[in-house]
Amino acid sequence: MIDLYPALWGLLGSSVAEALNLSALMRPTGPRSRWRWPWRTRADRPVMLVAIGLRLFAGFGLTAALGNSGQLPSATAAFVVGVTTPLVVAKFFQAIPITGAGAGQQPEPPLPTARQADADAEEALSQPRGSSAAS
Repeated sequence: MIDLYPALWGLLGSSVAEALNLSALMRPTGPRSRWRWPWRTRADRPVMLVAIGLRLFAGFGLTAALGNSGQLPSATAAFVVGVTTPLVVAKFFQAIPITGAGAGQQPEPPLPTARQADADAEEALSQPRGSSAAS
């Protein structure tokens, strides 16, 4: 039988983390500015809501798995796992470098072999005698 209590505590923890994140994104920019939702256009709204939903689901799922395997001794531990899961997932995806067509920058083409060899030779000649590249 699957125990849903840890998963619900994890969902509550993930909800707290997401609420704090959302409120930080909603802060007004000036003293007389109104509070605004974090999306700039209506087209951004579904993407933002799906991302929030996925982070909530990650917190729910991880605490369900840990709780049902006996790894979480208390409701507090499940709550803490729920709080940290969206934060860890967000940091994980920030650490992944964006490459490919959506990266926004064109990669530099590789140097032809002869030009690369010339550049290596110039670098070796520019170092004083007796010095090594490791120093």
